[in-house]
Amino acid sequence: MPDLVKVARSQVNKDVDVLLVSYDLQLPKADREAMPARVAKFVGNRGWGFPVVIWGDSDVESVNERFDLPGAIPVTLAFDKDGREVGRCEGEGGAEEFAELFAKVRAR
Repeated sequence: MPDLVKVARSQVNKDVDVLLVSYDLQLPKADREAMPARVAKFVGNRGWGFPVVIWGDSDVESVNERFDLPGAIPVTLAFDKDGREVGRCEGEGGAEEFAELFAKVRAR
C-alpha cells in the first residue's frame, strides 16, 4: 500500500481518481457495526486520504467473478473513464507497476 499511495498522490489533479475497497467484513467474526470506524481509523492513521468502500456483501464470489479476481488480496485494478479495465496488479505491487497502471488510465 505505501507504494500505491505514493504513486497515487503524484496523480492528484491529473483526472485520475483512487478508490480503496476493504474486504474486512469478510473476516471471521467481523463486527459489521464497528467495521466502518475501524477502517476509517486504520486509513486515517496512515494518512492515505483516499475514499474507502467497505465491501459488505457476503457473496464475494460474485465480485471475484465479475472482475476476474484471483481470490487472494491485495489486487489493484485500473479502469479508464468509461469503466473498462485497463490494467491490474495481483499481489503486492511496487511503485513502478503502479505508475504503469496510472499511465494506462491517463492514456485512455
